[in-house]
Amino acid sequence: MEFMRVLTNPDRCMQRLGFLKYLVWRSAQSATNNLATLGKELINGVSRKVSVILTPQLQEYVRIALTDAIYKNLRAALSKPLGENSDRPVVQVELQDVYLANSVIQSRRGKLVKEDWRKYPYLAIDLGLVRKGTYSLLVRGQSFLSLVPEEERKAFDKQEFSNADVNPFQLSPEQRLLLLFSFIEKDGDVLSRLYSRLLPLSEPFTDREAGDYLPEIYRAIVKEYRHKARSGDDLLRIHKILDTADKIEAWKGKPYSGKGARELSITPRLEPFVDLGLLSKPDPFAYRYQVTDPTRAFFEPLINTESIDYFIHHSFFETANKAFNFNAEHRTDRKNILPAIQKAYMILKSPLGYVPILEVALLAGIYAIIESGYFFEIREATDMLKALQKEKPELVRFNVDRWGALTFVKFSGKIDSL
Repeated sequence: MEFMRVLTNPDRCMQRLGFLKYLVWRSAQSATNNLATLGKELINGVSRKVSVILTPQLQEYVRIALTDAIYKNLRAALSKPLGENSDRPVVQVELQDVYLANSVIQSRRGKLVKEDWRKYPYLAIDLGLVRKGTYSLLVRGQSFLSLVPEEERKAFDKQEFSNADVNPFQLSPEQRLLLLFSFIEKDGDVLSRLYSRLLPLSEPFTDREAGDYLPEIYRAIVKEYRHKARSGDDLLRIHKILDTADKIEAWKGKPYSGKGARELSITPRLEPFVDLGLLSKPDPFAYRYQVTDPTRAFFEPLINTESIDYFIHHSFFETANKAFNFNAEHRTDRKNILPAIQKAYMILKSPLGYVPILEVALLAGIYAIIESGYFFEIREATDMLKALQKEKPELVRFNVDRWGALTFVKFSGKIDSL
């Protein structure tokens, strides 16, 4: 169980979740990587120039989003009124600009710049997709990568780029569920408190207004967890949160810069939830947000749950089912749960055959609700495996941690037909 569910390295650049598709794919190419390899290759890849036909969407994006002086000539060249399709010029822009300019993306901000090369990989680490230190793929990252089609991976390659209707910044329902679960698992203590303050707002709110809630939220979290600290790392995290709370308060009343502690801390708690379908933006270029029915449907149960741990194990899929209108049925019988677990197990099993129980249950739950139209909770899947192990100990094996909690599972044969 997490000591404290708070993102370790939130940053303003952590906006579009689509960049994670490249980072996770790149992490899977080697058993060990380094921050420079991941960060610089990401920036170099998405900032490569490609030639595209100028569209009204791209013209609007360049005019509003690319305001830095280095884009002055580009804005001037693209400012002329467009003619018919046959008369539209071919222009060169960065690969990421092509995807961000597409109106299918609800938020058209989040362009990465070269000075942020070392920051974005930390989002993959904080969400449990990539291992800290070696920057290699974790099992959660393996699950995510299995949900990313080949054409979306190739969309980050200039050599593979075409005008095909593939936008890697658009998330599929499967990808949304896995990333949403990861956000709640890793940042749930902040998110539950933050959205309890945002849900009553009937009018659109800005990132600054939302960010002003964070000092109080951070201090409430520290008050709850300070006595639970068991290591020097736990204490360092507590001191860092308190220091951030002080820095955010210092920005109150000051002119908006987009680079203060408030914006750095609040952006990863707002912009990604636009990608996830749980917040809307009246203006895709502005940092203003609107609470929607899906926002309430998802966060109200989270806010009212007895603990984040209970929510992710007992209520996540039911809540997501209502928030996203999947209209899936709740089923807990073996003929529905075990085939989904078997499928997830074959994707995730290690060379020794073991898989973290949480990860196989999560991926199985995603398969079930999206592909088969029914849902079950992680706890229900775990309990079923426990019962099956008692019946057939030669088929199902568990590993436990030093506290006796189940951690890994291994199957010596197929379980989907039991």
